[in-house]
Amino acid sequence: MEVHHHPHVPNNPKPWKEYLIEGLMIFVAVTLGYGAENVREHYINKHKGIISVQNLYKDLKEDSVNYVNTIKSRNFQDSCFEVISNLFDENKIKNEIPTVYAAHSSISLRMIPSMNTMALDQIKSSGALNYIEDDELKEMIQSYSSDANGLKLREQREFNFIDKMIDPITTTRFEYKYFQKIGNSNFYILNNKIITNIKVPERLNIVNGNTFDWNNYLSVLGMLKTIRESTDEKYIIPTQTKCNKLIDLVRKYLEDNNELID
Repeated sequence: MEVHHHPHVPNNPKPWKEYLIEGLMIFVAVTLGYGAENVREHYINKHKGIISVQNLYKDLKEDSVNYVNTIKSRNFQDSCFEVISNLFDENKIKNEIPTVYAAHSSISLRMIPSMNTMALDQIKSSGALNYIEDDELKEMIQSYSSDANGLKLREQREFNFIDKMIDPITTTRFEYKYFQKIGNSNFYILNNKIITNIKVPERLNIVNGNTFDWNNYLSVLGMLKTIRESTDEKYIIPTQTKCNKLIDLVRKYLEDNNELID
């Protein structure tokens, strides 16, 4: 008969200190792993934010140049209006038809700065705004972005006025061949007079000039000038100021993070 011997299994419990040490080691390992993952995620998110800010910096520099050039062109339009307005006040406008053609070719142009919103939209849609560690910069980004809608609304206001009030005069009262040639590049203003660089056709005139209402014409142009001045004062110049301030904040943020790329 076989005798089965059961193996001896020690049933002495571990000392409580061993359990404490093992538990502490597990806790430390989990904590370090969790901390390392957080550090890694923070680095990745911050890097995404840096890339977004770099793209924004590029767009802002283009915006800044656009504001300067557009404001300069709009000021030139105002100067053109002043030239023919003075001629009208002096009752000389009918004798200065080439000047009217040149001035009208500039005044009738649609020009308003457009904001580059690609980087701004990407920052907002991707959540990169949350990764930017500068509250002042974040607030200015949001403020500048909100101005895009204002510029669009003013663009519609101005362009609709030109569509309804200026274009009908352009297409029915100006001889199109010379009107197409004159353009801003073919004349300049000197001592409040328009000087053309191209030959003026003989007997250039307003189409059906005997029925042309000069008083109404100057009133329409004056209203357009008023609308543009309001746009400049309330929208374009304040937005330009924000753009320049935002450029400074973005540049400083990238410099502080050693990520500035000019």
